[in-house]
Amino acid sequence: MDEEGFDYTGLHAFVFIDAVDPGANIRDVIDALRDYGPPPDGPVMFASEMVGRYLGFAHLRTESLAELQDLIAGQLWERGVHCSHCLEAGVATVGPRLQGAKRSTPEVIALVRVRTEAGALGSVLEAVADPEGPLRDTFKGASAMFGDFDILLQLGGDSFEAVAADAYGPLQTIEGIAATDTAFTDARRYGD
Repeated sequence: MDEEGFDYTGLHAFVFIDAVDPGANIRDVIDALRDYGPPPDGPVMFASEMVGRYLGFAHLRTESLAELQDLIAGQLWERGVHCSHCLEAGVATVGPRLQGAKRSTPEVIALVRVRTEAGALGSVLEAVADPEGPLRDTFKGASAMFGDFDILLQLGGDSFEAVAADAYGPLQTIEGIAATDTAFTDARRYGD
């Protein structure tokens, strides 16, 4: 948990921005989301442009499902955010520490949406978070999800090449993974 206590409290949602209003720019939409600020003053823990299947990404934290629904259908829609989204169901553990997706911001980030084979969610979550496992150098967090996929995995590091190599190499060898979808961002743009 961070010093404010918000890393693992409340309801966490991950927003994948598929489109923006005609004439809108994804950078303007991301900047507008970042203007909301993080908890306790705002709901936006992280927002960034992405390179991959979706244009942008945001990690939101609210106190309730109703508050999240109002945020998505109201303020986010008004700011041009047209998205798919999912809810965090649980997070990976590394030893005694919780380590969910998008709680840290290394320079280069890969967000991997993982679909698992039936019954394999727990073993895959454990394997990606294993400090001695194939992702030991780039693993930053993982969350079990309610939505179109089973796990949101965050890989990160100092270079695109190192992060991409783990996303398309060792990750693909983990037993129980049925499919992955990876997008990237360079967080240095935001100074986080």
